Amino acid sequence: MELDTPARPALTYGTYPLLAAVTTAVVWAAVTHRLAISRDAALGLLTIATIVVAFTVERINPLLDRWRMTRDSFVGRDLPFIGLAFVVEQVATMGVSLVAARFVPDGGFGPLADLPLPAQAVVVLLALDLLWYAYHRAAHTVPRLWRAHGVHHAPSQLYVLMHPVFHPIDLLVSRFVISLLVFRFSGATPDAAFVALAVLNLQQTISHVNSDLRTGPLNYLLIGAETHRWHHGAGERVNYGSVLALWDIAFRTFVYEPIRVPDRLGLDDPDSYPDPRRFHATLAWPLRPTATAVPTPVE
Repeated sequence: MELDTPARPALTYGTYPLLAAVTTAVVWAAVTHRLAISRDAALGLLTIATIVVAFTVERINPLLDRWRMTRDSFVGRDLPFIGLAFVVEQVATMGVSLVAARFVPDGGFGPLADLPLPAQAVVVLLALDLLWYAYHRAAHTVPRLWRAHGVHHAPSQLYVLMHPVFHPIDLLVSRFVISLLVFRFSGATPDAAFVALAVLNLQQTISHVNSDLRTGPLNYLLIGAETHRWHHGAGERVNYGSVLALWDIAFRTFVYEPIRVPDRLGLDDPDSYPDPRRFHATLAWPLRPTATAVPTPVE
């Protein structure tokens, strides 16, 4: 379907620049040692603030009513996955720290650590997104991986609080394996990792917002709401990047249609995947034999 002229242009064109400016200010204050709190705390508060702003904007200025969060979708489907995601991320972060403490010196090392901070952050983001692109595309191609990743695509809605709805397998790949390789084994300094994480959190959060946010040519650089919604379109195989558009452009999977949105979100065939409201059945689905029938949907 095609989009109309923005009903609230201040929100459509102003939300992302506001969030980007706040993120930039916090990052600058952190790397110049002007914050009175730890970087982890700053990143956490920044993430919460971004979610609050995005949630408020999508309630005031929703893109499509049928993509709205409902009580049933949040409590009956999303909330258990959000709780599990929090636990898995904490365990993965602890695992990264323990492995890095054993094998990697503190403070960065090697050629990457000798680069200026902005260059380090760019290299980290390029490497991070290339690894995620490779895994993400495989997760849409390899049936066993799709059984895990499909839970993120099962909803026929798209809103900011469904962003953490992932199977633990996806989370362990992104938060442990990719994070360990990119943030620790690459030799990047803690400053570079912090900058990259701040950009990552902003783009991943804003990309799931159910609001008419427009960033124009910036879509050819960064993955956001206008491009990521096409990734969630039923029948679409595009825009696998998490932060950068580069790898999708390079591998010819990039789609940006500024005045159109997908006609339908979710799975190509919803009957081919367990109803994500069946939390335990969905978690077990990647581990079941291939010939196992899809669990009966919730009535």
